[in-house]
Amino acid sequence: MSTILLTYGTRPIAQRIIKLLNTKHQLILATNEEIPSVLSHAYKSIPNPANPVFAHEMLKICLDQSIDLVLPLGESEIAVLGPSTILFEEYGISILLPSMNPQLEIAKQVPSETPLQVVQNGKSLLDESQSPDAIENGVYAVVGNNWLPVII
Repeated sequence: MSTILLTYGTRPIAQRIIKLLNTKHQLILATNEEIPSVLSHAYKSIPNPANPVFAHEMLKICLDQSIDLVLPLGESEIAVLGPSTILFEEYGISILLPSMNPQLEIAKQVPSETPLQVVQNGKSLLDESQSPDAIENGVYAVVGNNWLPVII
């Protein structure tokens, strides 16, 4: 059972992802947003991605918590962690960055009835099915035949 650090853990989309993954994976929910004290036991506080040492602080958290996979949902987190993937991989930690290009539509608002897939190395973490060719890692909203990266 792998341990996944899921960012923006307080958001509704993260709660949906938890429900999908919690039977096969251990999940640690993280957020850089303020956490009410009554919920502080349920969420790991992480730095804001604008912080210049964000990637190194995330690596430290991952090592301290024995994280195998990081699933960033925030656009700024993805932008900062992207160049650091090799550093994380040196410690056996994979960052599941979605496929992104300027022509690709992004799912920022995902209706609750829209199916989701969480993908690592082209395979679903939900049912181990193969994803479409261009889809390697990340969370995707499946709309018809289109897989749209979910980014907050």
